[in-house]
Amino acid sequence: MALREYHCAKCGATFERIIRSARDERKVACPECGERRVRRLISRFATAGTSNDSQKANNCACGSSCACGRH
Repeated sequence: MALREYHCAKCGATFERIIRSARDERKVACPECGERRVRRLISRFATAGTSNDSQKANNCACGSSCACGRH
């Protein structure tokens, strides 16, 4: 079972669905307009850690919170 995020090609809505099987994924439609042409998005996720770990993540070399070192 997975919580997946989708984007509608027709109206631009972004929404989530709980997917239990590949069959469920084939049935996904936009809740706003009913469009079946939806794109699955790569969702962000949260992790648990100590406050020190969070502090390190926010100190990217670029001065942002992305930890990329490129900006």
